[in-house]
Amino acid sequence: MKKKKVLALGLAAVMTAGMLSACGGSSDSADKGSSESTGSESTEAASSEKQEITFWFPTFASADGDITDQEFWDEQMTAFEEENNCEVNVEIVPWDNYEEKYLTGVNSNDGPDVGYMYMEMFYDYIDMGALVDVDEYFTDEEKANYTYYDLGNIQGGQYALPVVVGNPRILIGNMDILSEAGITEVPTSTEELVAACEAVKASNPDVAPIMQDWGNSHYGSLNEIYWPYFWGAGGQIVDEEGNLTIDTPEGLEATQFLYDLKANGYLPESSTSCDDVLEPFKNGEAAMIMCASSNALQVDTVNWDFAPIVQGSKDGKTFVAADSLVMFNSCENKDLAASLMKYVTGKTVMNAFHSQISDQPPITADDTYAGDERFADLFTENGDNFISLPVFKGASSMYDTLYKNLQSMMLDELTPQEVLTTTTEYYNDNLK
Repeated sequence: MKKKKVLALGLAAVMTAGMLSACGGSSDSADKGSSESTGSESTEAASSEKQEITFWFPTFASADGDITDQEFWDEQMTAFEEENNCEVNVEIVPWDNYEEKYLTGVNSNDGPDVGYMYMEMFYDYIDMGALVDVDEYFTDEEKANYTYYDLGNIQGGQYALPVVVGNPRILIGNMDILSEAGITEVPTSTEELVAACEAVKASNPDVAPIMQDWGNSHYGSLNEIYWPYFWGAGGQIVDEEGNLTIDTPEGLEATQFLYDLKANGYLPESSTSCDDVLEPFKNGEAAMIMCASSNALQVDTVNWDFAPIVQGSKDGKTFVAADSLVMFNSCENKDLAASLMKYVTGKTVMNAFHSQISDQPPITADDTYAGDERFADLFTENGDNFISLPVFKGASSMYDTLYKNLQSMMLDELTPQEVLTTTTEYYNDNLK
């Protein structure tokens, strides 16, 4: 979701050689399981030889939490392995270099059978035929139980099974700092945000009115520091034909807004080297930050409140993840892989994941929300204002280029207009 790095420009070329080779060695096929089953039916059809399947998942657990991602998934796989006479090779992939890891794995025949992808990654893998359309592996009853099943229908096929649908980017504020500045509620519009920044700056010069992580090396930061304002100004990333449409008056309005935050001293100079906004917020060094809802729950040293949407001049939208499990065509035992996908996304495993690793809304109708009560109504009341990134050709490279150009703007090396023009020219000349 965050910490996502650029996909190499030569993706299509290097994938061609490796995508059809087998990964995660396995032998006989297994029968399809139900969405909550561990696949006991598969065991009956499988040979006595233990099969192997490879599962890749990213890092979600807090660094200072009670359990690591590896420990969690190894523990969860025990029942599935026993009932399917198989071994699940779990690999936790760090967010840094996430896309390069997948590209290298697929090209070298050392990728996963089942993996985790976010929207920016999908186009190239679908275009090269590396992913399986998994629709045939799910019954109508199973499909109906998945709340977000349709979000996995991309480029004309069910190439994805949504697993983490949530983590909207929200504006959180230190209510003690805001109250001292005469602000009683977290801003819900860009106008209120600017007014709150001005008030904090006047009342407490030692506190950053708002902090953003412009020092990160990954374009995933755009999900909180750019896209909510871009969409709020009425911007659209691509049109229906997949043409890049960021260089518009709406795009310029959003880009200028961010530049002005820094130019007016609301966003401190240190933001250009900041790669973690949670720490300054926890330490009382920043009055407001935009962050993922699950990250907000890591803040236990501050009296904070939040606004789910910051209304722009034309709209009020924010980023939400729609990350999914995928099956690779190189997988030899697709029935077993489908059973693993159902097991991982079933209510038992997901309930444990949401309570032990990352607080997210349920993804199936037979599950219930058991997370922080502050977010109990977050989706039911604001769901229409949560949107994911579009799937289009060269998305990752475009996002990376845009982010680097925005970083240059924050260092006064590019103007807001130059950011949009330069990014669009690069995309049209190299990626379209």
